[in-house]
Amino acid sequence: MSLSLAGLAANLTSLPTHASPIRIALTVSLITLTTYLFKTHRRASRLTSIQALNARDFPSYSSNDLPVAVFLGGTAGIGRGMAESFARLTKGNAHIILIGRNATTAQNIIDSFPKPTVPGAKHEFIRCDATLMSECQRTIDQLLERLPKIDYLVVSAMLLKSFHQEETVEGKEPKLVLMYYARFKFIRELTPLLLKATPTTTKEGGGKVYIVGGAGLGKKIDYGDLGFKTKGYGFFKIRAQFPVYLDVILQEFAARNPSMTFIHAYPGPVRSALADNLQSPLFLFIFRIVFELSFPFTFLESGEYMMHAMLTTARRPGAWSIDMFGEKMSEGKVVVATEDERRMLWEHSLEETRVQ
Repeated sequence: MSLSLAGLAANLTSLPTHASPIRIALTVSLITLTTYLFKTHRRASRLTSIQALNARDFPSYSSNDLPVAVFLGGTAGIGRGMAESFARLTKGNAHIILIGRNATTAQNIIDSFPKPTVPGAKHEFIRCDATLMSECQRTIDQLLERLPKIDYLVVSAMLLKSFHQEETVEGKEPKLVLMYYARFKFIRELTPLLLKATPTTTKEGGGKVYIVGGAGLGKKIDYGDLGFKTKGYGFFKIRAQFPVYLDVILQEFAARNPSMTFIHAYPGPVRSALADNLQSPLFLFIFRIVFELSFPFTFLESGEYMMHAMLTTARRPGAWSIDMFGEKMSEGKVVVATEDERRMLWEHSLEETRVQ
């Protein structure tokens, strides 16, 4: 026996008056199901279009000048989604470097990439605990020594164990390091390699940098308490300000490197393993339910939209703010900092990321 949605809707009106709670429940269920099916179909259609655009707009590279892509945070979440998309777009013929903490996961991801068919193409993993400036420095030095260039730098590392203040052996708050300081350090110190990126039809002589955060979400920075050292730590206070830190510092990077492209994205709610390391069983259970039922994108789907931002949307050098579909945000959503504000944040960031 088959029952169409239209038939079900028609039958709802025939229920007796005393069955109004049942009618309400069925109506709500019908609306929910219809909306879900519509959105799922629309999402699948849109994703297919985005994948076609990505394939169309991926630049051509010669066999003796393959693209080099570095993914800090490439073993999980959106970074992983972008790495897998990049591997498919290049058919494995690229130098892809995943940077993270889990070698086993990284190897499983690399094993899933298309196998290279040209000399020089390779896929590798570098272990780095990016909550430590010393580890970041070691990894950066290794990349500077080994690589001739970087065409794409994706920085998306994040780890959430608790909402309370923590401290690394270097005396820094690890969530704040991953949210901001490690990103600043990798971008600044790898700039010499990014400036050597292969010029293509979609780039003007400089590499492309992508960071995931919350473009357009923050309102202002407390410049009197940079790094939250004076007025105290608070997870939600940091969460409210760090997107603006990223917006402002990319504006400064763009001013200093006019041939390069800097992208800050708000990918929206994405189902990922971000909350899997929460130490509270209650919060872990809640987050897993919310991530599974409420978040519209998987990290693989989001990776395709974010690659769309890299390849199609951000076609010119400068600082770009990107939404969850990889499109440019409307003007006025992102705080535009003054030159003095950019300078203050730059100097603070240099001091906080210096390795003794």
